[in-house]
Amino acid sequence: MTAPPAVYWETLASEFAGTQSARLRELFENRLTEFTADDLPPRDTAIALLERVAADGWLERTKRMRCPNCNHELDPTAAAGDVCPECNEAFSQHGGVITETIYLRDVAPTRVVDWVIAIHGMNTNGAWQESFSWLLSTTWGRSVPVAVYKYGIVLAGVIMAWRRNTLRDQLREKLAALRDEARAQGFTGNPDLIAHSFGTWLVGHLLERELARPPQERLAFGRIILTGCVLRPDFDWKRLKDAGLVEAVLNHYGTADSVVPLAHATILDAGPSGRRGFHGQEVLNIRAEGYGHSDLFLRDLAHSYNDYWKPFLRLPRKEFDSIPDRIDPTTSWRPLPWPLRGTLFPFVALPLIAAMIALVDACVGRGLWEVRGVFAIVLLVSLGGVLALLASIAIVWLVQRI
Repeated sequence: MTAPPAVYWETLASEFAGTQSARLRELFENRLTEFTADDLPPRDTAIALLERVAADGWLERTKRMRCPNCNHELDPTAAAGDVCPECNEAFSQHGGVITETIYLRDVAPTRVVDWVIAIHGMNTNGAWQESFSWLLSTTWGRSVPVAVYKYGIVLAGVIMAWRRNTLRDQLREKLAALRDEARAQGFTGNPDLIAHSFGTWLVGHLLERELARPPQERLAFGRIILTGCVLRPDFDWKRLKDAGLVEAVLNHYGTADSVVPLAHATILDAGPSGRRGFHGQEVLNIRAEGYGHSDLFLRDLAHSYNDYWKPFLRLPRKEFDSIPDRIDPTTSWRPLPWPLRGTLFPFVALPLIAAMIALVDACVGRGLWEVRGVFAIVLLVSLGGVLALLASIAIVWLVQRI
């Protein structure tokens, strides 16, 4: 680690009165590499603060010598002489060599974000994508292109395998076209990506299918941010990272997300990683206490971006530990039994939906009036099947929690 964690700064703030520790933290976050007591007035307490941080290993205390006339930095050999090698003035004529105590830290350069892709969830038009694009374009002093991908509002379609696969393939086609267009315009780096809800399922399963392609044809990404994620907590990110398809993954999950547990019961090969995090060491799990499925965008997008997503996109890997609220799952995840994990649900839910539509048409349009009894039976049977599945899922979840 080259930057202290949040709890360290909180401890300093409690030990040093005033705003000096907060100012020093700001300078750290701005990636300054050199500090003096004059940067944090008043000088006396600034020295005590810097000495404390140096003693804790976050800074290195050293001396720097400068010419009193031209301010040229001197190495020990030049400082031991009589005349400045830069201005040829005698040190003694200007009060002697200036010696000051400085505090240094070794910081790697920040990562360059080349371009970004934003993918929304299933029951929204993704208004957050525009707000995210604005933040990304106005906080770094340079324009970062953001490709906003919208596949439209999808409700019943997500429980149908063919529809999910179609959406996944359409996304792959669009991302491949964006990659080629970006390269033609000089953006040679892999894009970073942020996805929400069902968009995370599409991204994860798209990446899994890329492994079957020849290496030269594969889509590859930089850093990926997942919110409201509906992938399984045991999703194999390591295999994707080892293949060079992904550089790093941040999963920002809300403890009050009531949607992602349902995804496991209604969408094949989905799971509640957006409520509990991923297992293993391949993903940075960021816990948002009390946040629901879309709250990271709706409640305080600027906070989510500035405190978590922006550092994740910019910081070198070895500084990821400075990102706050990293909490991994403390218990193992047990998937639902096979019949309950999005396998039987489509076969009872789709007839229910079709029967409801047919009955409405029969009552309004009269076109199916004579066979309305058949649709009513189908509706009741399907409704019973849905309720039985939901009851079984509730019982299993209750037993697992016990």
